[in-house]
Parts: sequence; C-alpha cells; structure tokens
Amino acid sequence: MGWSRLRILSIVSALIFGGLPAQAQDIGTLDGTWEGSLTVVAVPTTVGARPYTVRIVIDGTNAHVFAHDTPGGPFAAGSFQEVKPGKFHVARLGPNAIVASMDSGRDAEGTWVETWSFVVTLKQRDRLITNLYRVVNNVDMPPGANQSKFTEAEAGELVRTK
Repeated sequence: MGWSRLRILSIVSALIFGGLPAQAQDIGTLDGTWEGSLTVVAVPTTVGARPYTVRIVIDGTNAHVFAHDTPGGPFAAGSFQEVKPGKFHVARLGPNAIVASMDSGRDAEGTWVETWSFVVTLKQRDRLITNLYRVVNNVDMPPGANQSKFTEAEAGELVRTK
C-alpha cells in the first residue's frame, strides 16, 4: 500500500510541478491590415521626427505601408498616403516579421539612400507590437549639413482592422 501511494504522489507532483506539456499560443497570422499610432523614441541623430499613424497591409512576402501625421509633416494630415509603393517586402518566422524597404533616388539635394524597417510581433490575435527604424543618407550633402545623415525610431501597437 505504501509503494502505490508513493507512485501516485510522484505522478501528481510531476503533473503539478512542470509535467504538463506547454500550450502553444494560437494567436493567428500576421497577414492582414494593421493600423495604429507610433511614438517617437529618443535617438541622437533624429532630425525633426514626429509621431504619425501607420497602416500596414501584410500579404505573404509583400506589404504596403500607408502613413499620415500632423500638419506640417511629410504625410498629409488626416489622410493615408502610401509610402514607397511596391518597395516593401516581408521576412517572417512564426509570430515575428520584418517589413522592410531599401531604395534610393534623387531630389533637389542630390542622391539619397533610405531604409525603412518595421520589426513586428503578434501580441494577440488582433494586436501587433511594432518598432519602426528609418535611416536616410543624403550622400551628395556634406557630412555636417543638416539632414545629411539621420535616423528615426518609433514604437507602438497596431490593431488588426481586416
């Protein structure tokens, strides 16, 4: 009788103290439309960064990013404008992904090279934790010139809208 009780106590203890299998999170897919506000994070080389609202549409390995901000910002206040149409791609592993774009072009100051990278993870089925890192190098501007080289870092949570 003592041996049976000891065996039962051992089995119950194992179940209570870690013998239960871990439950996987079923929090859905990254594919969909996500929207929310991003807050500027202090970065020493940020020049004129301001918070704005983003909408990210993730579809497989492709993504579209839309943004709007306050008056005076680079995006029209109150209405979404697509950022770098056709340039964003998605690399993912489980609930995490990087939604990124790298490109270059010319403007009045000369040649620029720019990277946008949204690093995301599913928090819940309808919530996405997001960090945005943007780096710009205006290669034809003197290194000491205002906005010759700068970064922007923002963070926030997005909500699934579709």
